[in-house]
Formats: sequence, C-alpha cells, structure tokens
Amino acid sequence: MGRWLWVLNHPAGRVAGPLAGLTCGVIFVTGLDGASVGAAFGQVDWRWLVPMLLLGCINLWLRALRWGVLLASATPVPTIQLLSIGLTAGLAGLGLPARAGDAVKVVLAARLPGVGLADVAAAELLERLVDGAIFGGFIAAAALLGGVPGWPLALGLGALVVYLPLLAAIPCMSWYLGAPPEATGPGPDPAACEARSRVRLSGSTRLIRLASDAARRRGPALVARAATLSLVAWATEAMSYYCLLVAFGWLAPPTLPFAAVGVANFAFAVPGAPAGVGAFHLPVSSLLVDGFGAEPGLAAAFAVALHVGVLAPVPLLWALLAARARLQPTPIRGR
Repeated sequence: MGRWLWVLNHPAGRVAGPLAGLTCGVIFVTGLDGASVGAAFGQVDWRWLVPMLLLGCINLWLRALRWGVLLASATPVPTIQLLSIGLTAGLAGLGLPARAGDAVKVVLAARLPGVGLADVAAAELLERLVDGAIFGGFIAAAALLGGVPGWPLALGLGALVVYLPLLAAIPCMSWYLGAPPEATGPGPDPAACEARSRVRLSGSTRLIRLASDAARRRGPALVARAATLSLVAWATEAMSYYCLLVAFGWLAPPTLPFAAVGVANFAFAVPGAPAGVGAFHLPVSSLLVDGFGAEPGLAAAFAVALHVGVLAPVPLLWALLAARARLQPTPIRGR
C-alpha cells in the first residue's frame, strides 16, 4: 500500500495525468477532418438537446441523493444542499486542472453539520468503487452483447477485475490497517492488536484506515442502496447519450450509450486539463469508430458535442439554484 501511495505522490505521478490528456488531445486534433466534422454538425437536430439536458439534470440530482446515502450522517443533510455542493465542485472542476474540483467538494462537505472528514473520505471511496464497477460492467456487457472486440472489452473486464475485489475487501482493509476497538466488536482481540501495533501508519494510511472503517460500519445494505441509485443515475445518463445519438441521425444499438458512459467517465477520471479537455474526446470517438463502426467525422463531432452536453447541466442547475435562493423571502427579524 505504501508503495502505491509513494507512486501517486511522486512528481512523475502527478504529471502523468496532464501528459496523458495532452497526448490524447494532440492525437484527436491532428486526426480531425474538418469537412466531415462540419458535415456531421450540419445534420444535427438540436431539438434533441432539450431532453438530453433534462436527463443530465436528473442524473446530477440522483448522484446527490446517493451521496447523502453514503455520507450516512447522524443529522440528514437535505439533498438540495448536497446538490449545491456537487455543483460548486463541478464548476470549480471546469476551471481548475487535475480534478481540483474534488478537493473543493471534500472541503465543503467536511463543513456540514454532523459530517466528519472520515465520513467524507468513506463516501468518496465507496462512490469511486461502486461507480468504477458499474462503468466496467456497462462496457463489458456492451462489448459482449454487441460483439465488440479489442480494447473496449479489455477495459470493461479489467475494470471489473480491479473494482469488484476492492469493493469486497473494505472490511479486510479496515482490520489490517487498524480499526478502532469500538468498531470491531465488544472487545479487541489481543493477537490482532499486537499484529496491528507492528504496522507503522503514515498520514495517508491513517486516512485510508478512517475511510475504510467508516465504510465498513455503513454495512452492505447501505452500499446496496447507494449502488442502486448509482445504477439508475448512470442509466439515466446513458439515455441522455442516446438522445444525442438520435440528434446526429444515428439510431445506434442500445448498448452503445452504456459503453460510452463508462468510457467517458473513465476519461473524466484522468487528472489532466480542466473539464477533462483532451483526455475525453479521443477514447469516446475511438469507441464509436473501433467498436461500433462509426465514421470518424461523425464520431469526432459526437465526442465534441457530448463533452459540452455532459458539462452543460452543471452551470444550468447552479444558475437555477442561485435564482431559487434569491427568490426565497428573507425572514424579517424583530427588534
């Protein structure tokens, strides 16, 4: 574990994401055919963007609802407040590199009443593991059902191999890294305490210990409920992707948008340029061309429009919440 943390904290590891995004962006831009991309944009039925944006807003609301489940705070936090935090973090991610919006989200969430840093870390940890498993399942199922060979199938199966064992290993991780006695049962095991005492914990490992213990204490029922909300949220986003495919005049196989959801979100996970510029477009367009036989110009135009369409609900919902806050009557205080 320490070696992995050392790799992530090493300067070379920090620049790997921006370099990957820059490389993908250069390959994508240099391979564009301006005429074919322009022709693809010329046939778009822009009316389909309305249901796409609506489904994108529903996806954001479902993810805020899921985050409230994962936080599991003693005092329930209103979903509208969690949505506001997520939108603020999303706006920060549009302008800050290396997924700095995630740090903004953690800082804002840790200030909520009844929510500690360990709760936020556990929610983020479980959220990434559950989503990673869902994305891998989407890609693998779409590749198997659609007969798509090559890297999409390898990516989907590889994600399942990585994320499912990690999700199942949280209780073991909590015990090995040293859960506090009150979380392990009525009385600590002397042998286990002696074994844990030999483990020298760094600051990063202590954070992982807190997160894994808080995640274990949430129990499988809560994780299952959060996974159900995640599945519905990402299926809703897949429907929004299909609206954009129809807007481009392509009645694609129903498995394609699910695979695109997985690939797009894995691309967004790369800590590169703000808003995932560069790292997003190449894998999405490659999925359409290599896996589903799309024309390169259509695939490139779809990737560009999808990038804008996926991010647009964030400032749209933020503006609506800001207008709602301004229209609410201000209570008058008596003397």
